[in-house]
Amino acid sequence: MSEFTRLKFDIDVVETLSEAATAYDFFTASFDLFEDAVDILIQNVFRKDDYAVKYAVEPLLSSDGPLAHLSIRIKLLYGLGLLSQDSYQDIEAFIELKEFVRSDKESIEFISPSILERLKSIRAMSSVMPPSVYEQQPEESSHYIVKMKLEQSKNIIKSSLILAITDIIKELHKDTPLS
Repeated sequence: MSEFTRLKFDIDVVETLSEAATAYDFFTASFDLFEDAVDILIQNVFRKDDYAVKYAVEPLLSSDGPLAHLSIRIKLLYGLGLLSQDSYQDIEAFIELKEFVRSDKESIEFISPSILERLKSIRAMSSVMPPSVYEQQPEESSHYIVKMKLEQSKNIIKSSLILAITDIIKELHKDTPLS
């Protein structure tokens, strides 16, 4: 993948995630972005012009094939050494987050303790999100100040998530010896 294509993809990732209004929309969009990035890598590695490879691999990757699901595809990439253990575990955590927010669609917030607790397990978040966000409780103050502080925390969390997801997707787009 050319540098220009990678840059455009990074911009698309940031734009897509920035437009998500709710945590549900955000984690659903991140799941779709991971699926797209994994699919590109899988296609680079397995979908060659060689007839034998194409004949054998094509059915495995189809929508009803055994490699159709993201969780199976990332296991394959991890097993082949094309995905680091940290990124593999982080993508798994994002898959779990998507499932978690699906049950509570509109009422779950980025700043909810259940989301924050799950974010602690994502290694890519440790390098981009300030630790103080996990413990941050707005002080007793006027309603407007508390609301502003909560909004600020939400923006920090969302921005940190965007950076973490972009870093993981960059790893999926690196050139590999198999592609």
